[in-house]
Amino acid sequence: MSSRDFFKTLRDSITQIVSGDEKSETSTGEKQRQQSSLNEIESAVIVLATEIMRLDGNYSSETKKILFDFLEKNFSKVSASKRNKLINDHLFVGPQPFIRMACEQLKTLATHGSKFEIIRLLYEIATFDDFAGTKENNTIQKIAKYLEISAEELRTLKEKFGRINDPYAVLEIEETISVAKVKAAYRKVVLKYHPDKRKDKVSTEDANRKFREVKKAFEMIMKKIDK
Repeated sequence: MSSRDFFKTLRDSITQIVSGDEKSETSTGEKQRQQSSLNEIESAVIVLATEIMRLDGNYSSETKKILFDFLEKNFSKVSASKRNKLINDHLFVGPQPFIRMACEQLKTLATHGSKFEIIRLLYEIATFDDFAGTKENNTIQKIAKYLEISAEELRTLKEKFGRINDPYAVLEIEETISVAKVKAAYRKVVLKYHPDKRKDKVSTEDANRKFREVKKAFEMIMKKIDK
């Protein structure tokens, strides 16, 4: 779905909710209610997106730009400083208690296709640093459930947009910030696939690929811990 189609489906669904007739002439009052509903949707999207940023520990200018561009394309034009303040206000308030409330707003005001686009946005933010960790995955799954997106639909979205590659799973450990545990797991797993030390009956090509994957996973985790 293009950004134009996304905005159109939101606008049309809101028109039907507010006026009850998509084709009727829209009064000034109805336009104001529609704009108010769009503002509520935008705020809900910001709540969900900033929660993923916070869990990922990645609220760099790049991830904020992903969200900023999405809002610019799909909602009414406002000043950059005002929109940036909205994002920052949600980003730095600490633990976010409003996820369920935001999802309830989206469930009422957004179309099913628009909800897909919001989940795609969340995956884009979560995987900006090449992987989505357990916390981000679990939160996106919870959001999808609140938005009444089925497990099968979420699986399709994850395969298409998620690019999920959990480095902790590659190193066969639970998510942790312990450098010692990460290094111990890396040494253990790397021996299984090291070209000179592997014992499993796997092809050289597969072993080399897995060895590179383990090395990359280790580097990604260490980079994340050092942030």
